[in-house]
Amino acid sequence: MKKENNNDFRGFATKSQFMSFIRSGLRRMWSRQYPPRRVFASQNLSLVPLGRNGKLIKGGLCEHCKETFKASELEVDHIKQNHKLTEIQHISEYCNSLFCEISNMRYLCKPCHKIITYSERHGISIEEAKAEKQAISFSKLPVEKQKKLLKTWGVMEDSITNAKKRRATAKKYYTKTNK
Repeated sequence: MKKENNNDFRGFATKSQFMSFIRSGLRRMWSRQYPPRRVFASQNLSLVPLGRNGKLIKGGLCEHCKETFKASELEVDHIKQNHKLTEIQHISEYCNSLFCEISNMRYLCKPCHKIITYSERHGISIEEAKAEKQAISFSKLPVEKQKKLLKTWGVMEDSITNAKKRRATAKKYYTKTNK
């Protein structure tokens, strides 16, 4: 006999899965259909010379690193953060934050957007977030490549004996070199 599903998650196994579904649906509507977002894009994207031959491509400026990127490499960031949507009661607050005015939008390149979002979510500085994201990428490399890199940075053998030490050492290195 099947166990009756007593939750109110509309067929989803957990509340977290249900809320993730709602969040992604709202974000998809915002990114594809929200008129102010389209106006923002038309005002902030233009033909810019990119590539080896300086070909004109639709693109814009990352407001953090001030580099020029093609449009597909830029993401719209909410200057005032989105609220979390972890409970059904937060939908109104989340929508008010997500469907905001153009003045609360800016373009960031994908790497800058990831770093700034990480910084906001974890309550750390942008510099700390950048070092942490670099350390995360470092820890995904094969172990031998990690060890080789650490040795080129002048790290002693005893600092690279396990994954935790290698990652901590890489984070220290990136923190120091990002300044």
